[in-house]
Amino acid sequence: MTEGLLSGGRVVAVGGAKGGSGHSTLSLGLAVFIAQLGKKVLFVDAQPRHTTHGATLGVSRNPRQQPPWAPSALQLRGVETSVPNLRLVEASREEGLSMLRGTRKLRDLAARTPADLVVVDLGSGLSSRSLDMMLDADALLTTATPEPDAVEAVYRLVRNLYARRLGRHLRALSLDPPRGLAEPLDLARRRLSAVCARWGCPPTPLELASAVLDAAPALADAVWSDFGQPKLRVVVNASRMRADLELGDAMARVTHRPFGGTLEYLGNIEYDDAVFLAARRRRPLLIDVPSSKAARNIERLARRLLALEAGRLAQSAATPAGPPQAPTHYEVLAVDRGASDEEIRRAYRKTREIYTADAVALSGLLTDEDLSSMVARIEEARDVLLDPARRRPYELSVTPESERARAPEVAADAASAELELPAAAMPELTAETEYTGALLRAIREARGVRLDEVASRTKIALGFLKALEDEEFTTLPQAVYARGFVTEVAKFLKLDVEQVVRTYMHRYRRAQPS
Repeated sequence: MTEGLLSGGRVVAVGGAKGGSGHSTLSLGLAVFIAQLGKKVLFVDAQPRHTTHGATLGVSRNPRQQPPWAPSALQLRGVETSVPNLRLVEASREEGLSMLRGTRKLRDLAARTPADLVVVDLGSGLSSRSLDMMLDADALLTTATPEPDAVEAVYRLVRNLYARRLGRHLRALSLDPPRGLAEPLDLARRRLSAVCARWGCPPTPLELASAVLDAAPALADAVWSDFGQPKLRVVVNASRMRADLELGDAMARVTHRPFGGTLEYLGNIEYDDAVFLAARRRRPLLIDVPSSKAARNIERLARRLLALEAGRLAQSAATPAGPPQAPTHYEVLAVDRGASDEEIRRAYRKTREIYTADAVALSGLLTDEDLSSMVARIEEARDVLLDPARRRPYELSVTPESERARAPEVAADAASAELELPAAAMPELTAETEYTGALLRAIREARGVRLDEVASRTKIALGFLKALEDEEFTTLPQAVYARGFVTEVAKFLKLDVEQVVRTYMHRYRRAQPS
């Protein structure tokens, strides 16, 4: 069974476009937590112009002494810190940065170190060096505070990452162009440069891909293979209100189509004075105040990251076949096809709250014209899905042919729209319910949700979801990953997450050999 990020030689990069959003707090917290799990971690402080983590991790040195960015440190294993299993490499001065520039140097460092994981703190900025190191990491994280400038900076980072990735892909093809692609490649490079120069900040990945394809349609395979990559996971830092907790989901939702699903919400870190106090004492937060709200938030984020990466690596990467299709009415409102009228009304109200002129999640994303068009689509989706006479024919119109073939009786009743398929009864749930795999399956089926839909929304491999419902505990990965899977399923099914995780993981642990 794969261990995901902890299988050795893998890199987690934390960076962003805006400073002061909490990159250092998150990166150091991840490194310390994984080291506390007993895994060997190499922490690379690669923030431009200055280092911040040496003193925090107890690395003592003469103020006139060079930091450990020298070649010997990079070629070996860094220096010991006050945290067991955690070693540090500082690479913030120009000489150290040049040594880490590009894929090969960072990969060489990860390959040569005996660490189970390399965590790189890139700080803020959109330099070519930072973008290249982000693109070549196995997992990429960024942070945003719940304010418009920070949210817009995240979108700017995604735009620049896709432009950089697409440019690298086109340059690689140019070195040995396939037959018949030399001239289209030249046109695409010129179009890419012109579009980026005109916008200043690159447009959305969808707009940029369309602009390149207008000049060179023959490059469709190259363009769409890069679309939606890399996956950037965002953490909302210093959250205070309920709206802050919902911001990350809203950001992932409004950018799904224009960014190709690149942005994923990982979780939040609550505003906590303990972060400031630990910084003043020059101690890692998880060591100084492990019971603080922010420390517990970081532990939860780390566990979820490990679980999500284990699921992602277990799945085969699917290459997009082309541009994203226009969302259905169900996707516009983010509801399942079996949603009741009340669920549709709730989803409509939540969606309208997201698509307002002053919504933080829309900062720097949509023009006034785009916003008006989206609001019209939301209104249309509500009207269609709440009208039985219009909903049934529409549902059949967006049902794939393969599904129609499996249910011919549904197509036969399309004209009358009178006969409804019986739905499974919803199990009775209480605060003391013990959640088993069979119960989770019954709840999912009662809500008319297929298992592949759960896999698509939660990014958990289908095999793991089947094992979870069948309680095939030997097929499930280690407890830290299994707990993350159960958490994601409970959130998707809108259940009491704490109760689901507590009761299911109790069964999981009882089934393990002593």
